[in-house]
Amino acid sequence: MMNSEVAGRIKLAGEYQRKAIYALFPERVSEHLTVIEKELKMIALEVLAEVLKERNESHTFSEQQSREQTSKVKKVDIG
Repeated sequence: MMNSEVAGRIKLAGEYQRKAIYALFPERVSEHLTVIEKELKMIALEVLAEVLKERNESHTFSEQQSREQTSKVKKVDIG
């Protein structure tokens, strides 16, 4: 895992970047930027959830196929 000090610095750098971007625009635009930021976060979370859902469904499907293949095997007595 990442060192907590490094993680803290990365988070702080992100906050400075956000402040720098907001400083480029007039104050009246900051509300719009806040809304856009929230929407982008929600989009990212929805995409991530969809990817994880598809990955889980794919994994479940392959497990089901594996079970079906093993269930078709018959025991044969020789002798």
